Amino acid sequence: MKGRVVVCKEYGKPFVIEEYDVPEPAPGAVILRMTQAGVCGSDLHTWRGDQNQEDLPIPPTGRAMGHEGAGVVEILGDGIETDSAGEPIKKGDRVIYAAVFPCYHCRQCLKGNTNWCMNRNYPAAGVWPYFVATYSDYLYLPPRHPFFKVPDELDDNILGPVNCAMGTVTTGLIRAQAGEGDYVVIQGAGGLGIHATAMAKEMGADRVIVIDRLENRLRLAEEFGADHTINIEEFNTPETRLQRVRELTDDRGADVVMELVGRAELLKEGIDMLSNGGTFVEIGDIVRGREVSIDPSKLLTGKNIVGSLMYKPELLPRLLNFLVRKQDVLPFDKIVSHTFPLAEVNEAFAQSEWDQSQTPITRAMLVP
Repeated sequence: MKGRVVVCKEYGKPFVIEEYDVPEPAPGAVILRMTQAGVCGSDLHTWRGDQNQEDLPIPPTGRAMGHEGAGVVEILGDGIETDSAGEPIKKGDRVIYAAVFPCYHCRQCLKGNTNWCMNRNYPAAGVWPYFVATYSDYLYLPPRHPFFKVPDELDDNILGPVNCAMGTVTTGLIRAQAGEGDYVVIQGAGGLGIHATAMAKEMGADRVIVIDRLENRLRLAEEFGADHTINIEEFNTPETRLQRVRELTDDRGADVVMELVGRAELLKEGIDMLSNGGTFVEIGDIVRGREVSIDPSKLLTGKNIVGSLMYKPELLPRLLNFLVRKQDVLPFDKIVSHTFPLAEVNEAFAQSEWDQSQTPITRAMLVP
C-alpha cells in the first residue's frame, strides 16, 4: 500500500507530492487515514516564503507539510484497543490526535509541557515512517502519542481545526486567565480568531472585539459572538484603532489582547490597547528574526506579555465536549469555507492567501 505526502523543498516555491510505502505500525502505534488537513496560517508562511533557510533550515530531503487535521483509524498496532482516554477503538473510528510530536525526555516534556518541547522540529520528508505530517494520505502516530475518539454526535466538517486552531487559542486564553467580565481584543479573524471569539465568550468575556481587514471574516466573527468588529481598511492607522478600542472598552482598555495574524508590529499596538494589568498573548508571529521596539515603561502598570504555543493533549477531550454542546448553537460548519483535493495543494494555498489581497476563504481544508 502506498500513499502521497506533500513536501516543501524550498521556501516560497510550489510544494511537490511524493509517494511512499505505508509502513507496518510498531506495537503501540496507530496509522490514520487522513480525512481533513487544514491550511493553517503557519503553513502559509512557509508557502509564501516568509521563513528562510538560515533561521529554519529545510532538511535535505525536504519538509513534510501540515499539522492540523483529523482522520480515521486505518491500522492499529499490536496492543492498542482503546484511545488515550480509554474508549474502545477500532478500524474506521474517527479520531482527533495531538498535533505536537514531542520528544518526551527533555526538561519541558518531563514537566508535562509537551507543547514546549525543547527538541521538537518540523518533520523531514522521506524518512521512516514517512507519513509524519497531515498533508498526506496517512499519518503515523508513534507509541504513546495521544489520540481521542470523536463523539458520534459531531459532524465531520467541523473537526479539522480542533487540534490546532481551537486548541491553540484556548490555551492562549487560559494563559491570559481570561474570565468573567473581561474585555478581549482579538487581532485577526481567520480560523484562530473565530475560535478565539467563541472560546472567549465561553469563558465569560463581557466584550469581544475582533480586528481584521476582510469583511467576510468579521461578519463570521459576529456570528460566533463578537460584540464589536474593527475593519482596518476603515481604521487604517494604529492611532485610530487604539482610539476605537478605547471607545469600545469604556476608555479602560482591554484585559486581554491576542495576536493571531503573524505581524510583529502588532505587539506594540496591542500593548497600547491593554488596560493596566492586562495581558498581551503572542501566538501568530512564528517567523523567526522579526523585531519590534516597545517602550518598557508601559509594562510598569502591570501589563504582561506572554507567548503561547499549541496546547497540552489533555485539552482535546474538553474541546470535543465543547463542540458537542455548541455545534447547534454556533455555526462551526461555516469556519471551513473551502475544500480542495490533496493534488491541488498549491491551488488551495494560492486561494487562501490573504496578505495584501482579498479572499473569500476563512479556513481551507485539504481532503486526501
